[in-house]
Amino acid sequence: MDSGPEREGTRIVVIDSGEGMTTSRPAGKSVVRVVLTGAAERSERRQGELWTERAVFLQSPGDYLSFAIDLAETIVHAAALQSEVAYLNQIHELMSMSEASMVSERITLTVLGILGLERGTLFLHDPRLERYVVSFTNDDVTDDSGEFLPGVPPELLQRALASGQSFAADASMGTIIMSLQVGDDLVGVIRVPITKSDRIGEEAVVKVAQYVHAVASVLGNIYQLTRSRDLAMRDDLTKAYNRRFFEAYLDEEIERARRYGSVFSIIFLDMDDLKMVNNFYGHLSGSRTLQEVAKRILAAVRGIDKVVRFGGDEFCTILPQTDQEQAIAVANRVRKSLIASGFHLGEGIDISVSASFGIATYPAHGVSKDDLIRQADAAMYRVKSTTKNAVGVATVQDTRVSPL
Repeated sequence: MDSGPEREGTRIVVIDSGEGMTTSRPAGKSVVRVVLTGAAERSERRQGELWTERAVFLQSPGDYLSFAIDLAETIVHAAALQSEVAYLNQIHELMSMSEASMVSERITLTVLGILGLERGTLFLHDPRLERYVVSFTNDDVTDDSGEFLPGVPPELLQRALASGQSFAADASMGTIIMSLQVGDDLVGVIRVPITKSDRIGEEAVVKVAQYVHAVASVLGNIYQLTRSRDLAMRDDLTKAYNRRFFEAYLDEEIERARRYGSVFSIIFLDMDDLKMVNNFYGHLSGSRTLQEVAKRILAAVRGIDKVVRFGGDEFCTILPQTDQEQAIAVANRVRKSLIASGFHLGEGIDISVSASFGIATYPAHGVSKDDLIRQADAAMYRVKSTTKNAVGVATVQDTRVSPL
């Protein structure tokens, strides 16, 4: 009989109280304790204990242990049901919340409570930005740097996805990762910092896995809503972003650059002589030309760059973390992609098109949205009224046109 301390995670323990030990029974984490006593021993029974005389137990230990196992399974199952009911109640509350940040805060703090830790961050996928953004954090070191998944080690995320529990921890990396999935979609990721002294028990991992699985559907609904909003931000013809998106996103980019002391650039592009295509081949051909132009722009820029149909035959590309010289290189890459080959618009209709470009960089050419737009637009029109098929850069004094 084991009269020593119970091991963590033990469900049933048999304690031979022994003479003089009835008042000093271990208080471990077992669910059921079978306490063996002498005929004359008496003590107050604690919850979860089954008392029997030592001699009686030894006559038929299997019966007592079988009963203890059944009792332990019942208690564990009842606790699981209680947790599920609590999760369902919370899901009901979460579904009534309209703000993603409020939902994310509640989920993150619940996860931290289960793990017994204090700091964490929940990232949600934003289809507008095509990356994961901070939806809630109480971790001072979290920085929404614009990376695809800031501060999340890819190998640890893969371990979480493959674990079956959506959970992976690595003390050497100082990180716990929990994946929030709906079907095949990774809608969110929770990142929790840990130290080598932090200890996360298997019971806590199981509870967190159950909770994360239960609330993922709520985040999935937010994800689908964000996707729907994204569609509303797209231009029907070219599938580039529309003016509504441009206005909101440029404000966000200015605020981000101001906060972190970074730079970004915008490129305005206006098609040269698209009106002639409309006049000669009709507006349908003009529309097909705009669709092809959008495809070539998108193929020539990075995934984090935002291509916007600003209006008519004018496009704008927002380039995060891009200075003036880098923006010139991007603009020339787009320019060359437009003139590299003809546009085949239908049987017997092959045309060549070019565009004029204007660049403005924050904060060199403006610190407000209106200033940046005006500077880029002015640079573009100076090119359009002179050489065409070139790249102009807004400056305080004049506009420099890059050679063809």
